[in-house]
Amino acid sequence: MTRSSRQRGNTFIEFAVVMSFLLPMFAAAYTLGMTLSKGIQVGNVCRDAAVLMVRSNTDPNANLDLSQTQNQRMLIRAAAGLRMNSDAQNDPDPNGMGVVILSRVIYVGDNECSAGVVPAPGNAPPWNAGNCPNYNQYVFGYRIVIGNGSKFSSRIGNPPNAIVQSNGSISAADIAKNTFNRASNFGNGGVVTLQPSTFALVSEMYADVSWINLFSILQTPIVYARSVT
Repeated sequence: MTRSSRQRGNTFIEFAVVMSFLLPMFAAAYTLGMTLSKGIQVGNVCRDAAVLMVRSNTDPNANLDLSQTQNQRMLIRAAAGLRMNSDAQNDPDPNGMGVVILSRVIYVGDNECSAGVVPAPGNAPPWNAGNCPNYNQYVFGYRIVIGNGSKFSSRIGNPPNAIVQSNGSISAADIAKNTFNRASNFGNGGVVTLQPSTFALVSEMYADVSWINLFSILQTPIVYARSVT
């Protein structure tokens, strides 16, 4: 049986109406699925960064300086597909779509005050906030930023750029006395609670995966992961 031109026209209209609903659904499903996949990758890279940082900070024989580009490439290779590399050698791109932020956070106690407040004032020890400004505070002892640090910021705060040395370390004096060097969201109800003179290694990663967002169906996806050791 041959369809009339009117029937064929109705079919096209019906198809257009159905696709106007299905196309956004397909786009949203694609965006959500790809975001989930990239989120898993971001979590894996973040954990890899934490492992490397543990070795860098605790094994002096490892010779693993994460401030050096050749060592940062290991993480950029693991982040393949997240648009963090600036070239074929997998150098980190300061204008790319993601960043890895590495921090050592110390809970300042007697040891840090003895090392950082030199010479010791006449009333110390015992140490307190009066003679050691960061006593019983969480502060940064190390910070390395790999990738686009201008677009994303750490959720635990940032040490002043001027006190972070080229290898990521921060001096004993700034650990004990610089009140602008304090970390946030630590202690009770925060990222982790530490004992005096102990530290935590924190790896954070952001990835902007908005390039997978078809037709801007959903809000621009930003994936974040954090690993604490």
